[in-house]
Amino acid sequence: MSFPVINPSVSVQMVGLSHNTNAPVAVRERIAFTAPGSLERAAHFLAGRRTETGAEFVLLSTCNRTELYLASAPTDEWDTEAVTSLLFALHEVATGEPAGETARLSAAFLLERRGHRAIEQLFRVAAGLDSMVLGENDIVRQVKDTYAQAVKAGTCGAVLNTVFHEALRVGKRARTETDLGRGAFSVGHAAAELAESIHGSLKGKTVLVLGAGAMSETTARHLSAAGAATILVANRTYDKAVVLAESLNGRAVRYDEFPAHLQTADIVVASTASPHPVVTKAMVADAVKRRSHNSPLYLIDIALPRDIESGVGDLDGVYLFDLDHLQQMVEVEAAERRRKATKAETIVREEAVACALRLRTMQVAGPLVRSVRARHNAIVQAELADLRRKLPHLPESDWARIERAFESVENKLSHAPTERIKEYATFADESLAQRKMRTVRELFGIEDEPVVPGREGTT
Repeated sequence: MSFPVINPSVSVQMVGLSHNTNAPVAVRERIAFTAPGSLERAAHFLAGRRTETGAEFVLLSTCNRTELYLASAPTDEWDTEAVTSLLFALHEVATGEPAGETARLSAAFLLERRGHRAIEQLFRVAAGLDSMVLGENDIVRQVKDTYAQAVKAGTCGAVLNTVFHEALRVGKRARTETDLGRGAFSVGHAAAELAESIHGSLKGKTVLVLGAGAMSETTARHLSAAGAATILVANRTYDKAVVLAESLNGRAVRYDEFPAHLQTADIVVASTASPHPVVTKAMVADAVKRRSHNSPLYLIDIALPRDIESGVGDLDGVYLFDLDHLQQMVEVEAAERRRKATKAETIVREEAVACALRLRTMQVAGPLVRSVRARHNAIVQAELADLRRKLPHLPESDWARIERAFESVENKLSHAPTERIKEYATFADESLAQRKMRTVRELFGIEDEPVVPGREGTT
C-alpha cells in the first residue's frame, strides 16, 4: 500500500534510540532518564527552550528507549545536529553526566524521523509494535505518563497535544482490532495462562515462588496480575526473597521451610540456580497427603537445569510443566502475534498519514476558516443592527427568533467554503494548495496572515 507524501505546515521531528536501533543495554542505560528527579529536571529545561524558540517538546524515556519529539514551524525546522545536541544537553542537565561521552557512545545508534514518519514512530510505540514483546500493554501507561508530565510542564502545545492524543487512540485501536496484546508471549505469561486454564480462576489461590531471579519475578507478577491472592517467596538468600515478596505485596519464607508450604500452595514456580532438583517426588507426594483440600497442585519449572524431578508429574492431582511445554506456547503465540502485527502496522501507517493531514488542516486551514466565518459574521451582525434600528418596536422574543434564523443562514453560507478550505489544506501538492488558498482569500477579501504552529485553536 502506498501513502501520499505530506508537506505539512508544521514540522514534527523525533530523535532517539532504543533496542530496535541496535543500541546495547550499556548505551540505553547511559542515555536513559532513570535517576530520581531527572525527568522533572528535563521537563523544566524543555519548558525554558519552548519559551525561547516557540517549539514544542515531549521527552519519552522508558527502560528500552529514549526519544525526544519536537514540533516547530517549517521555517524554524531544526536540523539533525541541533535536535541531537538538544537531546544530549538535556541529558546532561537532567542527570549531571557530561554530554560528550554520552554523545560519543550514542551517536551510531540514533534514529531520526520527520513529518508523518515521526508521528508513525510514536504510534508504533503506543501500539506496542516497537516493544521487545510485541503488543505489550505497559507502554500505554508510559506514554500517558510522559504526555501528562509534558502538559504539566507546559512543553507541548496544540500540535503535540494532537499527536499524543491520537497516539493513545491509535494504540488502543490497533490492539482492539487485532488482539495484538492478548495471549501468552513470554514464558511467564504462558505459565500464568496455563495455571488459569487448570484452575479456571486464580482468585484466592496461593503461589509459592522458589528463587528470586528475573524469571521467577516475571512469572510471579503475571500470576499476581491474574488474581492470585497470596504470593510466598523462598530463596537461599533470604534478603532477596524479602525484596521480591515486598514488590509483589507477598511474604518471604525461609528457604528450608518451603517444603511445608507445598501443602497449602496451589501453584509453585521454581527457578533457582541449583545444579540439582530442589523439589523431589517424595517431597511433593508427602505434601499432597497432608493437603486439607483437593484442588490440584500446579508446578512450573522454568529453571535450567530443572528444579523439579520429572516424576513429580506422575502423582495424582499434580501438574508439572517445564520450559519445553511453555516454549511451545510461546512459539505458537509468537507466530500469531507476528500475523496480528502486520495488520496493526497497516493501521498505524494509515493513521499517521491521517494525523499529519489533520495537523495540516488545523495549521493551514484553521486561520483562513476563522477569517471567512468572521467575515460572514460581521455582515450578519451589521444587518441585524440595521434591522433593529428600523424595527425598534419588536419584542425581545421576536429578536431571539430572528437572530437564530440569521445564525442558521450564516452557518449554511460558511459550510461550503469551510469544507473546500479543509480539502485544499490536504493537497500533497504544496503549490496547488497555496494557489487555492490564495483564491479563497481573494474571493472573500482576506489578507494573507501568518500561521504560528502550536499557538492557534482548532477548527
